[in-house]
Amino acid sequence: MHEKFACLPGAPARTLITATAGETVVAVSAELDRRSTDRLREVLAEETALGPPALIVDASGLTFCSVSGLEVLIDAARAAALAGVAFFVVAAQRAVLRPLRVLELDRELRVVERLADALEASAAARTLAAEVG
Repeated sequence: MHEKFACLPGAPARTLITATAGETVVAVSAELDRRSTDRLREVLAEETALGPPALIVDASGLTFCSVSGLEVLIDAARAAALAGVAFFVVAAQRAVLRPLRVLELDRELRVVERLADALEASAAARTLAAEVG
């Protein structure tokens, strides 16, 4: 397992990246607003380019998520799909779920309530791909 911290400059949001053979988890905490989205966009693009089987954004530590933060998640999900990387968002709190639902972005993102759910779904997808392939 590989971990690294990536502090988002000029903003209270922080990220922690954990990578294993099966998936990369980018945990985001505090407030994800316009000031912190550029760095998160860079981190997600870098991790997608590495080609992990799955990229999981653990947003369970967010207390606020702006529209620009949601845009980063949608763009990252689309880029991951083009790269053949499964993409999940972990969120159970109102600060993230409400804007996702109001804007109907939960239809475009695979949102799960717990990190364990995303890890399980990722493992199941890898197993299915191995059986089919």
